Amino acid sequence: MAISPSGYTDDFGPNVANILAAGTRVIRGRVPAQVRKELYAAVKAGVLGRLRKDGLKPEIFYHPDRANLAREIQSRHAMAGVEAIAKVMVPPSEFRAALERRGIDPIDYVSGR
Repeated sequence: MAISPSGYTDDFGPNVANILAAGTRVIRGRVPAQVRKELYAAVKAGVLGRLRKDGLKPEIFYHPDRANLAREIQSRHAMAGVEAIAKVMVPPSEFRAALERRGIDPIDYVSGR
């Protein structure tokens, strides 16, 4: 396995090196077959980690030291999807009531966005 001057492995291609440098990569759409093949090879070799797509949670490839961050990002993306659906499907008054039932202050919720 060759090491580049930046310290990342070159055997798996630039896509793997980019993910290692960035820490995580969220996959929300189609990925070319060659790129996916490189990513899966890196996962199999233990160079990258992978969280599978699950419902509204997107697929994520991550640096092995960033597993907790990857899980947090995956959960945030799922929650954003749920919120988007809820805002379209639920009247604002019911959405506010649902937040209050969960113990979330609507003002804090909105100011945090």
